[in-house]
Amino acid sequence: MTTSSSTDFTVTRNQLIEGALRICGVVAPGETPTTAMYTGASEALNMLVKAWQSDGMPLWAMSEYTITLTDAVNSYTISPKLLKVTQALNRNTDTNIDIPMRIVTRDEYNRLGNKTTSGNPIIVWCNPNLDDTTVKVFPTPTAVEAADNTIILTYQKEFSDFDASTDTPEFPKEYFDALKFALASRLSYEYGMDVQDRKQLFEQAMMLKQDALSFGTEEGSVYFGVDTRRW
Repeated sequence: MTTSSSTDFTVTRNQLIEGALRICGVVAPGETPTTAMYTGASEALNMLVKAWQSDGMPLWAMSEYTITLTDAVNSYTISPKLLKVTQALNRNTDTNIDIPMRIVTRDEYNRLGNKTTSGNPIIVWCNPNLDDTTVKVFPTPTAVEAADNTIILTYQKEFSDFDASTDTPEFPKEYFDALKFALASRLSYEYGMDVQDRKQLFEQAMMLKQDALSFGTEEGSVYFGVDTRRW
């Protein structure tokens, strides 16, 4: 058996659009869509990708952000926007020892006592804004913590936009088919596909998407215990 030994296959924004339009029966194989078709489908594709950000935190969409602490400062505005923070660690840069931090809600943070209490931060509240993120820690670090500690946040990042015709998806390859069929499903309304055909297309798109999402789930052991901490 002879294989290519190549694994660099990808698709561009316009290839996804052309494939979706063929599925909808709007263009024939080999036919080039109009400029208006590209423009409308590009808008739909970007809206689709933004909507998919709410599906959770697949492994490939996770990243880390490091906050350098400042003496007597407990609130930090950072960019890029952190969609969801799933883990926070207080890292001692001298020993490289990480202390897990408790991620709290706005209500829990507001119920804390004196926010200016000094000490090594063990609690963090993250509030994503439209374009950036506000991160507040408790207690407030002193010069000692600012010199020796950093905060490491594991977070779900935003997916990149499709701006140019040659842009490729910021998704693993197993999502390419799901993206094409999901885009076709959205465009099917605009191009007046039959209701039954739209239903079948939607079901196919959802099946492909779920298969891709399931593959991106992290596998590991599950442990249960009692949290005896008091803050």
